[in-house]
Amino acid sequence: MLKSTNVAGSRPSVYPDEAGKVLVSDGTYEITAALNVDEQTIALCSLPVGCIPLDFTLIVDDLDSGSAAIVVDGGGIASTEDSVDKIMISASTVAQGGGVARSTLFPIVAPVETETLFGMHITTAAGTAAAGTIRGILTYRAEEYGG
Repeated sequence: MLKSTNVAGSRPSVYPDEAGKVLVSDGTYEITAALNVDEQTIALCSLPVGCIPLDFTLIVDDLDSGSAAIVVDGGGIASTEDSVDKIMISASTVAQGGGVARSTLFPIVAPVETETLFGMHITTAAGTAAAGTIRGILTYRAEEYGG
């Protein structure tokens, strides 16, 4: 699994200090054409223990060199680090020409019990893989008033 600086240990997770406060985890990864392959998972953001995601957004360059084949999922990454199992952005074609994809599904409604990484999983490879920037923006809040 590829990791942005945000989740590679360079920046610690930020925990809310009061209920209702909204925080942001924002990570970017520069993917090479060689790493832009089928079943690749890229971790971009981190959701701390006891927090609930509010929204997840992917901002992606054209990673498919003008063809229209690449398909991605976005959301919470599985503990095995090989897929997105808490899908918030499903079967998106955003990487075919570049652009923005926002959450349409919200599979997490209770606070997470372990730190959860958020990112993108390539479910269908690019016709002609290209290098580019992948950015994830996760907004989240603490569990309300301790439960």
